[in-house]
Amino acid sequence: MLKSLARFSLPLLALLAMNGARAEDCADTSFSGVAASACVGARPNNINGATAETDFLATTFGGSWTFVGSTDSTGFGPFSSNPSGATSGTLNFDSAVSGRIVIGLKAANQHSFYYFDLTAPVTSLSFDTTAGIATNVRGNAQNLSHAILYAGSPLPVPEPASWALLAAGLGVIGAIARRRV
Repeated sequence: MLKSLARFSLPLLALLAMNGARAEDCADTSFSGVAASACVGARPNNINGATAETDFLATTFGGSWTFVGSTDSTGFGPFSSNPSGATSGTLNFDSAVSGRIVIGLKAANQHSFYYFDLTAPVTSLSFDTTAGIATNVRGNAQNLSHAILYAGSPLPVPEPASWALLAAGLGVIGAIARRRV
């Protein structure tokens, strides 16, 4: 009886393992019209705009970040629709976005972040595949669950006085080093 159970359970376990999602390289997903300046992922687990995510974005891309909304929120957050259930699609925004933004895409149990530094406003971003987020062991891209928009603060630009102070400090260090020689 035990041998019979083992004979049937091993193929069943193998079949279940074949349908599991696995992480991929975020660079496998690209956007048409405007290219992402950088990407991070695929990373495990869900994304929902939590403080840990905005802290991660600050560490990764600099500055401070704010969760704007998600396609799975009531009314689709800052998006005009939810392209979930597809492996490619278009993210349409309620109003044009510009500046530093990050789009988070989640598929299966993985997510990836895509950084954009938009110099001109855009009303939509189209992605070609979710293969940069999650694929199954057969290499098939997994369906999009949801997308999230994060807005970044402008990066600080040093004032001229800061540059002068830096130059003066380097000059003092150089003078001290020269004197010691």
